[in-house]
Amino acid sequence: MRSWIGNLSLVCAIAAVAAGCSSTSAPGTPGLAAPTPSSAPGAAVSTTPSKPYLTVTPTLELSDRTTKPGTKLKFGQQAVVPFYSYYDKGLLGITVTVDSAPASDEDIDYLPLTDGDKAKLRGKTFFFVRTKMVDLDGTNFTDVLAPTLSATTRSGGWPGALLGGARADVTGCDSASAAPKDFSTPGAVYEQCQLYFGEPSDPITSLAYTDEPYEQAASRAITWRR
Repeated sequence: MRSWIGNLSLVCAIAAVAAGCSSTSAPGTPGLAAPTPSSAPGAAVSTTPSKPYLTVTPTLELSDRTTKPGTKLKFGQQAVVPFYSYYDKGLLGITVTVDSAPASDEDIDYLPLTDGDKAKLRGKTFFFVRTKMVDLDGTNFTDVLAPTLSATTRSGGWPGALLGGARADVTGCDSASAAPKDFSTPGAVYEQCQLYFGEPSDPITSLAYTDEPYEQAASRAITWRR
């Protein structure tokens, strides 16, 4: 199914998320204490926000279980990284693969682009970056999105990407929404496809994970290659 909102701009780009609350009681009758709610006897009152990382980014640390910065992997091999959602942080297994298909006129016509941008896609190849994520420890990863990986082509350049925030589905690559609620149990899997385009002779040959605590430099990133 194809769905989208608005219009995307076609851009060639580098395929390069705890709040407290307080309340003030209304003044009571002079000489009397203002009433306040009380918990049922023996009931524990939770002080932990339901989304502790909604506005605060937690510190993510490397460990003996995580993939070392500078590691080079083949497409299809799994990396283990520290990751977080609004709710919790933990370890995530990430595997990436890339495949391709000619950009058909039918798919191009359904994309929410201007006629001029559609014309630029004709004769190109779609590249599908498929990211498979595994919840290794049962962390609540509900609502996460797949990380954006830095893609490089055979020539050393960058593939084209559709940017703009709306979904762009084509045959063989349905862009996914946020991870479902059941992405919170050990071994749960969530997969997402990201669409790129370019020349068939210059495919994507490298993808790099650079989110913290990793970095942009190759010696501090995780890199997958063909």
